[in-house]
Amino acid sequence: MAARLVKRCACLLREATLLAPVVAPVGRLRLASVAHRTLTFSATCPSSHFPGPLSGLVEKEQLSAPCPEHQEVERLIEKATRPEELLELLSDSRCLQESHAALMLIQLSRLLSDKPEDRASLVQDARFQQLLHLVDSQISAVWHGTLVKLLRSLYALALPAACRELRSVEQEVRWRLRRLKYRHLAFLAESSATHMRESPELLAELLLHLERRWTEIDDGRTAVALMAKTGHLSEPLMNRLEDKHVVDQAHTVTVPHLCNVLLAFAHLNFRPEREDKFFSLVNEKLGPKLRSLHPALQVDVVWALCVLQQVQGEALRAVLCPEMHARFLGSESPKDQSTFQKLLHISATAQLEHPEYTGPLLPASDWAPWLLACDGKATPLQKELRDTLRGLLGSPSRGSFAVATQYGWVLDAEVLLDTDGQFLPLRDFVAPHLTPPSGTQPLPPGAKRLAFLRWEFPNFSSRSRDLLGRFALARRHVRAAGFLVVDRRAVAEELAK
Repeated sequence: MAARLVKRCACLLREATLLAPVVAPVGRLRLASVAHRTLTFSATCPSSHFPGPLSGLVEKEQLSAPCPEHQEVERLIEKATRPEELLELLSDSRCLQESHAALMLIQLSRLLSDKPEDRASLVQDARFQQLLHLVDSQISAVWHGTLVKLLRSLYALALPAACRELRSVEQEVRWRLRRLKYRHLAFLAESSATHMRESPELLAELLLHLERRWTEIDDGRTAVALMAKTGHLSEPLMNRLEDKHVVDQAHTVTVPHLCNVLLAFAHLNFRPEREDKFFSLVNEKLGPKLRSLHPALQVDVVWALCVLQQVQGEALRAVLCPEMHARFLGSESPKDQSTFQKLLHISATAQLEHPEYTGPLLPASDWAPWLLACDGKATPLQKELRDTLRGLLGSPSRGSFAVATQYGWVLDAEVLLDTDGQFLPLRDFVAPHLTPPSGTQPLPPGAKRLAFLRWEFPNFSSRSRDLLGRFALARRHVRAAGFLVVDRRAVAEELAK
């Protein structure tokens, strides 16, 4: 704290010296006394926002007679197209103002946004370390808007979590949260919330301020962005944003923003309190324009409607047509594979939850191996479940593991029980849920299929025991396919007996 106070004092006195006339000693003395009085009352505030007369003089001086050299430096920073052009400014004879170092880091982040290999080498550059040190020494003089962009840029540059300069900027943001405008808070939440996991105190305080000051939101886009980026982190904020909902700001919500709201709701498995009004708005604004959206976005939107149990036949037909899924089937792009998997879920919704739907559906194809590959490496919980079940079953014929279904979901395990609760050999009986369906012998009367679904910590909303939308949809589909679902909590209870 003492070091921070000394830096603020030095910054303030340096500004006072710059403002004093060079040939007028009396003027310097008078300004020095003004600086002293201001410092007495405002030592803990950022120098760019001191409430006393000095800040007024500084702002007025900057607006009325900006230094040509400073303007030239800002122009060079803005026009730079290579990191080297920015780093060369450190050794230039021009005078760098307090905000220039921060602006240079922001521009560096933009230039290297899609060049991770260059970011790694930049961090090792001595001039970059010098730039970080310069920003750290001048952080109290950086304006609010530049400060929040600076933090976002430092996260984007992938600095180590223990980096002292990064921690210094985070601490400065924490000190200023109360004085930041809501748009600054929203910007932090939208751009940096996912990076703040290593700084839980900053994230918690940011969410608290967003929750308390939600009435300051005056546009639909901010509400949408906060729902998408932080809704899963704070249920109170999500509820307040819903009230604020998108419905109240309907006239300002564009189609892309409405899509983002829908995806945020689906991700969280969140049902708005005024859901009838909300989905009427969705159908009114989105329905006629669905086919004009990018194909991947069309799939995302219809998938979200499936999760929220609001999809209609016309939307199903729009994305299940052959020309749509042909775009994604067989693609090696992770994004396209994810989109195709959502198409499987949409097709399953049409089959299992919309008996009136007449087609088209996703054609049967040999994608089961691909689906298993997408399921990823077995987790410790999955291995423990398999080992325990193998011990209970006694024979490999009584159970199956990693079962790829035609609905786009992979079951952790499947068993078949007769009316007495005894295990039956799975391979002897018809299995219409497999790809392709197998077996010919019908199930005995009263027999029950059990599907085991494990739920890891990331499958739940971070502050509740409610499953996120994707996993709630999986459980719903598996039940609709005729299974009794034994989920993670049920498994834990059975194994404890």
